[in-house]
Amino acid sequence: MNKYANLFEYFRQCPFLSDLLSIAAESEAGNKVILPQGASQRRQYRESFDAVGAYQCDIIPYPSLFEDFQINCYLPYDVRDKKRPQENTNVLNYNEVSSVCEWVREQDNKGVFPDIGLDVFAVECYPFVPQVRYVDANTNTVCYYITVRVRYVNPDKETKSIYVM
Repeated sequence: MNKYANLFEYFRQCPFLSDLLSIAAESEAGNKVILPQGASQRRQYRESFDAVGAYQCDIIPYPSLFEDFQINCYLPYDVRDKKRPQENTNVLNYNEVSSVCEWVREQDNKGVFPDIGLDVFAVECYPFVPQVRYVDANTNTVCYYITVRVRYVNPDKETKSIYVM
C-alpha cells in the first residue's frame, strides 16, 4: 500500500468515523475524505557571496518534517445517483467531529501512528478543533473538517555545499 492508502486505513479505525459512509465505504472514497493540504520544507539554504563574488550555498536538511491532511467529516451525494442513499450529505455533528480530534490525541499519546513508510513520531489535529467547511441554510446542515498533521523524521540527512565562481 502507499502512504495515502495507509493513512486512510488508519482513520478507518476511528470509531467516531465508522458511521461516516466516506470512511466506512470502499477505498476509492478516500480521495473524498482525506486530502493532502501541505507540507513543511525539507531543507534550509544558507547562501552568501564571498569576497571575490563566488556564490556559496550550504543545503541543510531539517531534522523533522510534517505533512498536513484535511479529513472531511462529511460526504455529499448526488441525489440523482440511485446507487447512493437519497440524502444530500452524510455528516457528523460537532460533538462527533470533536471526538475524532480526541481519538487522534489518544493515538498520539499512545504512540499509535499510521504506517506511511517513514519514522512517524507525532500525529495531531492542527488546529485542535473542528473547522466549518460547508453550511446549507436550507437544511440547517453544517459540515466539518479537521486538519491532521503527521510529523516524521526527515530521511534526508546529508548536508551539501555548492560553490560557484
